[in-house]
Amino acid sequence: MKETNQAKLQDIVRAVLELPEGADVAAVKKITTRRWDSLAQVSLIAAVEGEFGVSLPVADYGRFTSYKAIELLLSEKGL
Repeated sequence: MKETNQAKLQDIVRAVLELPEGADVAAVKKITTRRWDSLAQVSLIAAVEGEFGVSLPVADYGRFTSYKAIELLLSEKGL
């Protein structure tokens, strides 16, 4: 994944999950992040689609389980 896209994704994750500015998001996981509920899940998907100009198939929504998983998904999409 391109460095500029990584920075954008990190900003999205921080904003949606209400993490402190500059917080390291590399280890953020759905299972261990209290604020990552179903609404945050939908917000993350919408923010990623909007920021990167992609339309993700519903089958990919379940892959939003961690920062690293989202990063991998976007890398597979050529971002």
